[in-house]
Amino acid sequence: ATDAAVREKYVPVGYSDICILIRSRTPLPSLERALENANIPYRLESASLIFESQEVRDLLNCLRAIDNPADRVATVAALRSPAFGCSDVDLLRHHEAGGSFEYLSDVSGRGEPTVVEGLETLKRFHLRRMWEAPSVLIEGFVRDRMLLEGAISHPRMREQWRRYRFMVERANQYAEAGGKSLRSFIGWIEDQIQERVQVTETPVPESDEESVRVMTMHSAKGLEFPVAVLTGLNVSPPDRTNAALFDRQRGAMEIRLGGKESSISTSGYADLAEREKLIKEAEGVRVMYVSATRARDHLVLSLRRKEGQATAAHAISDYMADTPELWETVVLRGGTRDAGTDPDLDDNATTPVSAAREHSIAARDEWIASRKELLASRGRPTFTSATALGQRGREEKERKDEQESGQGDEPWRRGRAGTQVGRAVHAVLQSIDLATGDGLEERARAQATAEGIPNREAEVIRLARIAVHSDIVRRGVASQRLWREVPVAAPMPGGFLHGFIDLLFEEPDGLVVVDYKTDSIDEDKVEDAVVKYRLQGGAYACAVGKATGKKVKEVCFLYLNAPDGRREVPLPDLEQAVLDAEQRATEELAVSGST
Repeated sequence: ATDAAVREKYVPVGYSDICILIRSRTPLPSLERALENANIPYRLESASLIFESQEVRDLLNCLRAIDNPADRVATVAALRSPAFGCSDVDLLRHHEAGGSFEYLSDVSGRGEPTVVEGLETLKRFHLRRMWEAPSVLIEGFVRDRMLLEGAISHPRMREQWRRYRFMVERANQYAEAGGKSLRSFIGWIEDQIQERVQVTETPVPESDEESVRVMTMHSAKGLEFPVAVLTGLNVSPPDRTNAALFDRQRGAMEIRLGGKESSISTSGYADLAEREKLIKEAEGVRVMYVSATRARDHLVLSLRRKEGQATAAHAISDYMADTPELWETVVLRGGTRDAGTDPDLDDNATTPVSAAREHSIAARDEWIASRKELLASRGRPTFTSATALGQRGREEKERKDEQESGQGDEPWRRGRAGTQVGRAVHAVLQSIDLATGDGLEERARAQATAEGIPNREAEVIRLARIAVHSDIVRRGVASQRLWREVPVAAPMPGGFLHGFIDLLFEEPDGLVVVDYKTDSIDEDKVEDAVVKYRLQGGAYACAVGKATGKKVKEVCFLYLNAPDGRREVPLPDLEQAVLDAEQRATEELAVSGST
């Protein structure tokens, strides 16, 4: 190998290649200040993080002041925001001049001119709020105060624009879901912030935007970045235990009253609290593992842990100690140093320093090869899913259908939007009373809003009603032994087969698996659609049979978008489908194991 070949193989890292992952929103202000001080462009990927940004907080204060003239705290905060740009000196002069911060009062025109002009603007929008939808009012306020134009001089101009657009888009979604008043919209946003709601849709970055991405560890699931930076690993999550704990194994509830120092509790509360603590610790380790595996090429850990201190990052440091081949320790004070030649590091130094390494091209290639082999042995998948088994067949079938028809399905029925409708329908059927259908409309409205498709609420309601009134679901209700959204896993040669079953119920002669489908198909394509999902249905039956030891007598696909009379289609030749799915699963696990 030559130096030129190495340069062709390795490319410089750009800002857009880097993602900073944080555990929660708490350290976000400090992180933003640090990035701005270093003049590093960045963008907040998670909507929950955007809610915590200064621009959104300022805009919410303005909306609170517009909605409630008596909220003087919000009014002062709005005046100090970039929308009005009043300084503390302006506010003090306004107060000393006898001015009022209640813009509906009789003396509202007296005081500092800059503050008076801002109060008049708030009054004008307050009077408009009764006649305009929140989305129209917010967009009008952003235009009137020239917030987009004011961001031009900011080094992160696009990021500020995106945050203002985010609030306008949320208001549009709220209006499409039936929201009317500004006050209810503010309450809706505040509930999402308080409950840390995970907003489904994340804005897509512009193609020419070069910036570091910042998101929470939970939001990074399923994503991959050339360089991932894990921050705040030395901070453990707060040790908070709810006053009421539920023991689902015994069907009991344990309660504690009072604080930790002086409290009374039921007899089983202490044991249940300890179990909850262990569960939280295990969840922390799982989140750490998921976050650490988001890096494709380089993983950077911001970790500071005192000797003997156990934190949520303990598992990461232990993993590093068990796999020294993967890591090279760096001392931040001046790069990698050697304890024998560095005067700043004495014999008692606790910071580990890597041993001297040969940095030739051949040594680097040898290290990369050994690292690849180690990662392959430790990261070998040991499971496959029922959905994955039929993926290739489905893709081939869809391509064939498009070639025969000359075009694909309608754009709004494919891709992300179609998936959003499916998720919303499944969520509705998971939570409502299948026997009566009570609460279907309310749940559909909430799920359509949560998925970002409030304009398709009627479609979600229609599909959910078809399922509730179908014969197969009625059979499940009549059996009085039915389960919804059932996770199932079964051992297979080389690993496990797992999946989620939409509806499972038991009749005297065996189990019945029901899988909801929201695909849009014609009457003459129903049988072809069943073939497309044959391996998936066989995998469900295989996993349920192995896990329960009971007979699965039927697998039924319920096509909610199919013509009447052809919606409930049983999987033909179930026994052979189970055998084929089991063989495919074994082959998939063998291939993943060999690679």
